[in-house]
Amino acid sequence: MSKEPFSFSAALARISRPDEGHDDDVLEVGESMELDGASETALVPKRIRNPDATRQKLLDAAFGEIRRAGFGGASISNILEQSGCTKGALYHHFSGKAKLINAVIEECLPGYVDEVWLNDLEGAEDILPVLMGQVDRLGSENAPAMLAGGCPLARLASGAGELDESLRKRIDGVYRYWRRGLASRIGKAQFDKTVRTDIEPSAVAEFIIAALHGFLTRPPALRNLETQDSFAREFARYLNNLRP
Repeated sequence: MSKEPFSFSAALARISRPDEGHDDDVLEVGESMELDGASETALVPKRIRNPDATRQKLLDAAFGEIRRAGFGGASISNILEQSGCTKGALYHHFSGKAKLINAVIEECLPGYVDEVWLNDLEGAEDILPVLMGQVDRLGSENAPAMLAGGCPLARLASGAGELDESLRKRIDGVYRYWRRGLASRIGKAQFDKTVRTDIEPSAVAEFIIAALHGFLTRPPALRNLETQDSFAREFARYLNNLRP
């Protein structure tokens, strides 16, 4: 039996119709793709999956949903809608909601601490003005977008009573990470003689984090200008007392 003549337009039509029901990235015509050589008369794209990108989409969406609704109110349906992923993809990467929450705590929250609080202090000649600037920006348009709904860590910690012991320990681990990072930078400032040497860095770090936590636990709508000014003024007074 003679073979049908090869039709390039028909082949392109096949390539341009990706399979339905998959959330992983599907390459379109014009992008890099691998072709299955089993057939001489048809070009069949081999699906190129990016599981790391899919997992990150799920984490980002879960982080946003948990910040919005808390642990108990977080909706798997909302996470899937925001991520653009399927339920099958979610359960491929995480065996259940608890595993997804664990990953958010262990991977997203330390990144938040670095991005919003610790990275600004790295390499600073004098960390006290930087710390003051972090508080001043809370009441301005320059406030980090991640703080739009309040401190994610404070928000999640406030619902710790609803969680099992393992999740509470994981949240406490993020606080320890923040405290160690801040205490390390305070210790360096002592070495550089920009902070008093008769204070304990870990105790100062604990106090600063507790003060920020308390202020940021209040929703932005309940933080008026007077509240912001009062907090900033007392925070500045405390920082000035750390001067040699």
